[in-house]
Amino acid sequence: MSQALFEQLRAAVQQRPPRRLGPPRSEVALASVLIPFFERDGEPWLLFVKRPDGSYRHAGQIAFPGGKRDGGETALQCALREAQEEVGLDPKDVEVYGELDEYDTIVTGFRITPIVGKMPYPYPLKPDPFEVERIIEVPLARLLDLGILRTELRKAFGLEIPVYYYQVGDDLIWGVTAGMLTPLLGMIRELPACPR
Repeated sequence: MSQALFEQLRAAVQQRPPRRLGPPRSEVALASVLIPFFERDGEPWLLFVKRPDGSYRHAGQIAFPGGKRDGGETALQCALREAQEEVGLDPKDVEVYGELDEYDTIVTGFRITPIVGKMPYPYPLKPDPFEVERIIEVPLARLLDLGILRTELRKAFGLEIPVYYYQVGDDLIWGVTAGMLTPLLGMIRELPACPR
């Protein structure tokens, strides 16, 4: 079942042109994340990282591996580099499916390009302790369970923005990560091989 889902997901990502948000404002920083799927016990899973607590932006939050682009980097190059730096995932071990819609963070001023890919499993991950408190592996079926999702409307800069929260055991996935995860899960729900 999961192999069919991975094939359908790759095709769906590749066939759907990602939405571009136009030229970013000068104060917006370009960034990328890798959304790494893997197969475990015959089922699709997703990998997240928990950021260490601290005073920097997104401290303590659950995220996909990623960060700010270096000068001249493409979105894909950035996502693969960051995943290697943060969790030790070698770029040559990632089967890249493609890009999702660009995502602007309203408060922190990033324009993020999510890259979907598949990694081998098991894999000798080596999290960087300065950027990753721990690695979190979540079955896709758990994320598709609408019982773990709640949505709140928040006002920021004169806009009313939906904020998504996924409660996965003791972990809460929200903010930017949940904002990128939600449309991806919507895409997956439309696939014939999606677990029902």
